[in-house]
Amino acid sequence: MAAGVAVSPLARDSHDWALLLLLGGGGVLALGVGLAARWGAALAFGVGLLGAEQAVRLARGPAELDPWTPLYACAFLLVAELAWWSLEQRVPAWAEWGLALRRLVTVLLACAGGCVTAALIVIAAGLPIQGGFGLELAGVAAATAALAVVAGVARTHVR
Repeated sequence: MAAGVAVSPLARDSHDWALLLLLGGGGVLALGVGLAARWGAALAFGVGLLGAEQAVRLARGPAELDPWTPLYACAFLLVAELAWWSLEQRVPAWAEWGLALRRLVTVLLACAGGCVTAALIVIAAGLPIQGGFGLELAGVAAATAALAVVAGVARTHVR
């Protein structure tokens, strides 16, 4: 799945394909090393490189909005969640089917929330509003939704 996240920016016509390939490939490699060595710093670095790849593509790409950004956000969050989940200490409670299913549903709901939040941001960015209250309201709603998703994900990792 991480490879799919890494190559998705390359599917679009970009003049920075070499940089995107370097960032995406480095992210997948770091994730692989982190998973193989059970090393959290490598996982964080790999996720950071995948995020940097998308940021470069959005910053240096065409001026129009990318309607695929919400799907990328969902896949990116799912890759990060599953990678961290695989590094957690194996405890006997995870062998319990109901607990593992509850956690999986929580992760999938967090990813869906991230997708909805990204879609709200893309929609707000595409609104033909010249400023004022409407734009500020859309920004506050998107920021609130983003914080709710982050808080939900953080809550699952505190336990």
